[in-house]
Amino acid sequence: MASVVLLHGIPGSAATWQRVADLLRRHHDVFAPDLLGFGGQAGGVGDELLAPNQARHVLTLLDQAGVDRVAVVGHDFGGPVAAHLLAAAPERVTALALFATNVLPDTPIPFPLSTLNVPVVGGIVERLVMSRWSLAMMVRRGVGRPRRTLDIDRYLGDAAQRAAIATIFASSLRRMRELYTPVEAALAAATVPSLVGWGDHDPFFPVAIGQRTAAVIPGARFRLYQGAGHFLPEERSDEVAADLLELFARAALR
Repeated sequence: MASVVLLHGIPGSAATWQRVADLLRRHHDVFAPDLLGFGGQAGGVGDELLAPNQARHVLTLLDQAGVDRVAVVGHDFGGPVAAHLLAAAPERVTALALFATNVLPDTPIPFPLSTLNVPVVGGIVERLVMSRWSLAMMVRRGVGRPRRTLDIDRYLGDAAQRAAIATIFASSLRRMRELYTPVEAALAAATVPSLVGWGDHDPFFPVAIGQRTAAVIPGARFRLYQGAGHFLPEERSDEVAADLLELFARAALR
Protein backbone atom coordinates (compact mmCIF):
# COMPACT_ATOMS: atom_id res chain seq x y z
CA MET A 1 0.00 0.00 0.00
CA ALA A 2 1.17 3.52 -0.78
CA SER A 3 1.93 5.83 2.15
CA VAL A 4 0.44 9.22 2.97
CA VAL A 5 1.44 11.82 5.57
CA LEU A 6 -1.16 14.36 6.76
CA LEU A 7 0.21 17.60 8.22
CA HIS A 8 -2.08 19.71 10.38
CA GLY A 9 -2.37 23.47 10.70
CA ILE A 10 -2.40 26.00 13.52
CA PRO A 11 -4.58 26.07 15.51
CA GLY A 12 -4.86 22.31 15.21
CA SER A 13 -3.35 18.91 15.86
CA ALA A 14 -3.19 15.51 14.18
CA ALA A 15 -6.70 14.84 15.51
CA THR A 16 -8.17 17.35 13.04
CA TRP A 17 -7.36 14.87 10.23
CA GLN A 18 -9.09 11.94 11.97
CA ARG A 19 -12.07 11.49 9.61
CA VAL A 20 -9.97 11.94 6.46
CA ALA A 21 -7.33 9.54 7.81
CA ASP A 22 -9.97 6.89 8.52
CA LEU A 23 -11.27 7.12 4.95
CA LEU A 24 -7.81 7.00 3.40
CA ARG A 25 -6.71 4.01 5.50
CA ARG A 26 -9.03 1.79 3.48
CA HIS A 27 -6.55 2.15 0.62
CA HIS A 28 -3.30 3.58 1.99
CA ASP A 29 -0.95 3.55 4.96
CA VAL A 30 -1.61 6.87 6.68
CA PHE A 31 0.65 8.82 9.04
CA ALA A 32 -0.89 11.83 10.80
CA PRO A 33 1.77 13.07 13.21
CA ASP A 34 1.49 15.87 15.72
CA LEU A 35 3.98 18.58 14.86
CA LEU A 36 6.47 19.66 17.50
CA GLY A 37 4.62 21.51 20.26
CA PHE A 38 1.18 20.12 19.33
CA GLY A 39 -1.03 17.33 20.61
CA GLY A 40 1.20 16.76 23.61
CA GLN A 41 4.27 16.38 21.39
CA ALA A 42 7.32 17.92 23.04
CA GLY A 43 8.43 20.99 21.15
CA GLY A 44 11.39 23.29 20.90
CA VAL A 45 11.51 27.04 21.28
CA GLY A 46 11.61 29.90 18.80
CA ASP A 47 12.70 28.90 15.31
CA GLU A 48 12.71 25.21 16.26
CA LEU A 49 8.92 25.38 15.90
CA LEU A 50 8.99 26.86 12.39
CA ALA A 51 8.37 24.95 9.18
CA PRO A 52 11.97 23.94 8.25
CA ASN A 53 12.55 22.15 11.55
CA GLN A 54 9.03 20.72 11.56
CA ALA A 55 9.76 19.17 8.16
CA ARG A 56 12.96 17.61 9.51
CA HIS A 57 10.95 16.25 12.43
CA VAL A 58 8.42 14.65 10.07
CA LEU A 59 11.18 13.11 7.94
CA THR A 60 12.69 11.60 11.10
CA LEU A 61 9.33 10.09 12.02
CA LEU A 62 8.98 8.62 8.53
CA ASP A 63 12.49 7.17 8.77
CA GLN A 64 11.66 5.60 12.13
CA ALA A 65 8.53 4.06 10.60
CA GLY A 66 10.50 2.71 7.66
CA VAL A 67 8.59 4.82 5.13
CA ASP A 68 10.60 5.69 2.03
CA ARG A 69 8.21 7.32 -0.45
CA VAL A 70 5.11 9.21 0.63
CA ALA A 71 2.32 11.48 -0.61
CA VAL A 72 2.44 14.72 1.37
CA VAL A 73 -0.72 16.59 2.39
CA GLY A 74 -0.73 19.87 4.31
CA HIS A 75 -3.48 22.07 5.72
CA ASP A 76 -2.79 25.65 6.85
CA PHE A 77 0.69 25.65 8.50
CA GLY A 78 1.06 22.10 7.24
CA GLY A 79 1.48 23.66 3.77
CA PRO A 80 4.84 25.33 4.47
CA VAL A 81 5.95 22.20 6.32
CA ALA A 82 5.04 20.13 3.26
CA ALA A 83 7.01 22.49 1.00
CA HIS A 84 10.12 22.22 3.16
CA LEU A 85 9.77 18.44 3.25
CA LEU A 86 9.56 18.44 -0.55
CA ALA A 87 12.65 20.64 -0.81
CA ALA A 88 14.61 18.48 1.63
CA ALA A 89 13.71 15.11 0.08
CA PRO A 90 12.08 15.53 -3.36
CA GLU A 91 12.91 11.94 -4.31
CA ARG A 92 10.67 10.69 -1.49
CA VAL A 93 7.52 12.63 -2.42
CA THR A 94 5.03 10.92 -4.74
CA ALA A 95 2.23 13.52 -4.68
CA LEU A 96 1.46 16.86 -3.03
CA ALA A 97 -1.78 18.36 -1.75
CA LEU A 98 -2.26 21.70 0.00
CA PHE A 99 -5.46 22.93 1.61
CA ALA A 100 -6.29 26.46 2.81
CA THR A 101 -2.71 27.48 3.42
CA ASN A 102 -0.33 30.36 2.93
CA VAL A 103 2.83 29.63 0.95
CA LEU A 104 3.36 33.09 -0.57
CA PRO A 105 5.75 35.75 0.78
CA ASP A 106 3.53 38.69 -0.22
CA THR A 107 0.12 37.65 1.11
CA PRO A 108 -1.58 40.80 2.46
CA ILE A 109 -1.78 40.97 6.27
CA PRO A 110 -5.09 42.48 7.43
CA PHE A 111 -5.46 45.00 10.24
CA PRO A 112 -4.91 44.63 13.19
CA LEU A 113 -2.43 41.79 12.53
CA SER A 114 -0.46 44.20 10.33
CA THR A 115 0.43 46.15 13.48
CA LEU A 116 2.52 43.33 15.01
CA ASN A 117 5.69 45.00 13.75
CA VAL A 118 4.82 48.33 15.37
CA PRO A 119 6.87 48.91 18.58
CA VAL A 120 4.87 48.56 21.81
CA VAL A 121 1.54 48.33 19.97
CA GLY A 122 2.62 45.10 18.27
CA GLY A 123 3.25 43.37 21.56
CA ILE A 124 -0.16 44.34 22.91
CA VAL A 125 -1.91 43.17 19.74
CA GLU A 126 0.00 39.87 19.84
CA ARG A 127 -1.09 39.16 23.42
CA LEU A 128 -4.71 39.92 22.54
CA VAL A 129 -4.77 37.93 19.30
CA MET A 130 -3.00 34.95 20.85
CA SER A 131 -5.21 34.74 23.93
CA ARG A 132 -7.27 31.59 24.30
CA TRP A 133 -10.48 33.58 23.86
CA SER A 134 -9.27 35.17 20.63
CA LEU A 135 -7.97 31.89 19.18
CA ALA A 136 -11.26 30.19 20.01
CA MET A 137 -13.13 32.96 18.20
CA MET A 138 -10.81 32.48 15.23
CA VAL A 139 -11.67 28.79 15.00
CA ARG A 140 -15.42 29.49 15.24
CA ARG A 141 -15.19 32.26 12.63
CA GLY A 142 -13.25 30.04 10.25
CA VAL A 143 -16.14 27.63 9.59
CA GLY A 144 -18.26 28.03 6.46
CA ARG A 145 -21.68 26.63 5.52
CA PRO A 146 -23.33 24.45 6.61
CA ARG A 147 -22.14 25.39 10.07
CA ARG A 148 -20.14 22.76 11.89
CA THR A 149 -19.21 22.96 15.55
CA LEU A 150 -15.52 22.21 15.95
CA ASP A 151 -13.91 20.94 19.13
CA ILE A 152 -12.08 24.03 20.38
CA ASP A 153 -9.91 22.04 22.78
CA ARG A 154 -8.78 19.84 19.89
CA TYR A 155 -7.54 22.93 18.06
CA LEU A 156 -6.08 24.95 20.92
CA GLY A 157 -4.75 22.19 23.20
CA ASP A 158 -2.95 23.00 26.43
CA ALA A 159 -0.89 26.05 27.38
CA ALA A 160 2.22 24.62 25.68
CA GLN A 161 0.32 24.15 22.42
CA ARG A 162 -1.10 27.67 22.58
CA ALA A 163 2.44 28.98 23.13
CA ALA A 164 3.59 27.09 20.01
CA ILE A 165 0.68 28.56 18.04
CA ALA A 166 1.65 32.06 19.18
CA THR A 167 5.32 31.58 18.27
CA ILE A 168 4.59 30.27 14.78
CA PHE A 169 1.83 32.75 14.08
CA ALA A 170 3.79 35.81 15.19
CA SER A 171 6.98 34.72 13.41
CA SER A 172 5.06 34.14 10.18
CA LEU A 173 3.48 37.58 10.32
CA ARG A 174 6.64 39.44 11.27
CA ARG A 175 9.01 37.57 8.92
CA MET A 176 6.74 36.63 6.07
CA ARG A 177 9.08 37.44 3.17
CA GLU A 178 12.05 35.75 4.84
CA LEU A 179 10.16 32.61 5.82
CA TYR A 180 7.90 32.15 2.81
CA THR A 181 10.20 32.97 -0.12
CA PRO A 182 11.87 29.52 0.14
CA VAL A 183 8.44 27.91 0.52
CA GLU A 184 7.22 29.40 -2.75
CA ALA A 185 10.48 28.43 -4.46
CA ALA A 186 10.18 24.82 -3.30
CA LEU A 187 6.65 24.56 -4.68
CA ALA A 188 7.64 26.14 -7.98
CA ALA A 189 10.15 23.31 -8.42
CA ALA A 190 7.62 20.53 -7.71
CA THR A 191 7.39 17.78 -10.33
CA VAL A 192 4.77 15.50 -8.76
CA PRO A 193 0.98 15.40 -9.29
CA SER A 194 -0.45 18.16 -7.10
CA LEU A 195 -3.74 19.44 -5.75
CA VAL A 196 -4.66 22.75 -4.11
CA GLY A 197 -8.00 22.83 -2.27
CA TRP A 198 -9.82 25.92 -0.97
CA GLY A 199 -13.11 26.91 0.62
CA ASP A 200 -14.92 29.74 -1.10
CA HIS A 201 -15.96 31.08 2.35
CA ASP A 202 -12.48 31.01 3.90
CA PRO A 203 -12.32 34.23 5.98
CA PHE A 204 -8.53 34.12 6.36
CA PHE A 205 -7.21 33.38 2.86
CA PRO A 206 -9.37 34.52 -0.08
CA VAL A 207 -9.89 32.32 -3.11
CA ALA A 208 -7.45 34.46 -5.11
CA ILE A 209 -4.64 33.31 -2.81
CA GLY A 210 -5.61 29.70 -3.46
CA GLN A 211 -5.60 30.28 -7.20
CA ARG A 212 -2.19 31.92 -7.02
CA THR A 213 -0.93 29.02 -4.94
CA ALA A 214 -2.07 26.52 -7.55
CA ALA A 215 -0.46 28.63 -10.28
CA VAL A 216 2.90 28.43 -8.51
CA ILE A 217 2.95 24.60 -8.59
CA PRO A 218 3.51 23.23 -12.10
CA GLY A 219 0.43 21.34 -13.30
CA ALA A 220 -1.46 21.62 -10.01
CA ARG A 221 -5.22 21.09 -10.01
CA PHE A 222 -7.29 23.71 -8.16
CA ARG A 223 -10.39 22.50 -6.29
CA LEU A 224 -12.92 24.93 -4.82
CA TYR A 225 -15.24 23.63 -2.08
CA GLN A 226 -18.51 25.52 -2.27
CA GLY A 227 -19.68 27.00 1.02
CA ALA A 228 -16.66 25.72 2.94
CA GLY A 229 -14.55 27.84 5.26
CA HIS A 230 -10.96 27.35 6.37
CA PHE A 231 -11.05 24.04 8.24
CA LEU A 232 -11.49 21.74 5.25
CA PRO A 233 -10.23 18.49 6.86
CA GLU A 234 -13.25 18.58 9.17
CA GLU A 235 -15.73 20.66 7.17
CA ARG A 236 -15.40 18.60 3.97
CA SER A 237 -13.84 15.32 5.16
CA ASP A 238 -15.51 13.05 2.62
CA GLU A 239 -14.84 15.33 -0.35
CA VAL A 240 -11.24 15.96 0.68
CA ALA A 241 -10.62 12.23 1.07
CA ALA A 242 -12.17 11.49 -2.34
CA ASP A 243 -10.05 14.17 -4.01
CA LEU A 244 -6.92 12.84 -2.34
CA LEU A 245 -7.67 9.30 -3.51
CA GLU A 246 -8.02 10.60 -7.07
CA LEU A 247 -4.71 12.44 -6.75
CA PHE A 248 -2.94 9.37 -5.41
CA ALA A 249 -4.37 7.26 -8.25
CA ARG A 250 -2.93 9.73 -10.77
CA ALA A 251 0.42 9.58 -9.00
CA ALA A 252 0.42 5.77 -9.11
CA LEU A 253 0.13 5.88 -12.93
CA ARG A 254 3.37 7.83 -13.33
